[in-house]
Amino acid sequence: MLSFTRKFVCAAAMGLLMGTGQGYAQSSDDVIERLRTRYDAMQAMRATFSQTTSSTFLDNTEHFEGDILIQGDQYRIEMSNQTIVTNTIVSWIFNRSENQVLINDYEPDENTFSLTTFLDEFDSAYDVVSYERKDKLDVLALRPQDPLSMFRDVTLWADGDIVVRLDVVDMNDVKMKFELSDIQFNPELSDQTFIFSIPNGVEVIDLREN
Repeated sequence: MLSFTRKFVCAAAMGLLMGTGQGYAQSSDDVIERLRTRYDAMQAMRATFSQTTSSTFLDNTEHFEGDILIQGDQYRIEMSNQTIVTNTIVSWIFNRSENQVLINDYEPDENTFSLTTFLDEFDSAYDVVSYERKDKLDVLALRPQDPLSMFRDVTLWADGDIVVRLDVVDMNDVKMKFELSDIQFNPELSDQTFIFSIPNGVEVIDLREN
């Protein structure tokens, strides 16, 4: 995201124990079949993420890291200076340095790269351009089937049946690299996981229409 949302939805908004590997795939179809089986069984995911964004339009490369928890379109992102939470009805952005929380109605953004959407659609909405083994990982170069997609190219890196990295290039040549580690699939969640509890003394700016 050049905007905050675009950077993290990932959205939006992206699990994965970088770990065990499952032998060499014979083809891209083998990789996709393994991944599809894994992510069809995923109800929720917790992971540590790192994101790097670069572009000729940016003065400096942007880097973000933290922890992400997703369940469907709900997500919670914890970084050193910000927490972002949505339950698909309300969104909260807590800025620690400003001691301020912004509350707004949740609105999905089609211009944002969503990890959840990608994991649901990588085998149906993308064509495989190439496949190779690199650094003991399976690497798939993908291209969206939709000619109007905001994203031009996606390169998926998989360790066995787990996605551990995504390289995304959008139509404005903004390049985003997402890396995921320490993944837990289907962690136990409380009813309050995707609701932000506002700390005492924090300034609240409520932008909701009602």
